[in-house]
Amino acid sequence: MTMTQQIHADVAELLSITTGRQIGLAEKVSRDSEAGWDSLKHVELIFMLEERFGIQFSEEEMAELRSSDQIVQSIEEKRAA
Repeated sequence: MTMTQQIHADVAELLSITTGRQIGLAEKVSRDSEAGWDSLKHVELIFMLEERFGIQFSEEEMAELRSSDQIVQSIEEKRAA
């Protein structure tokens, strides 16, 4: 499994916890499409992502993370820096 695939798998796992339903590895989800991904769950998700990947998001970055693809891209950028 590549690093990108592992990030996708970890993000899907954390989104599954956040939304309360199983999120598939290739499934694209967004805050707009998931009723269970409200503002409180978003903050919980951010904390789980920061802990899992050893990174930190600014308040601005937190607000911009609205989809699984954006989350994966942001994590990859932070880990490459």
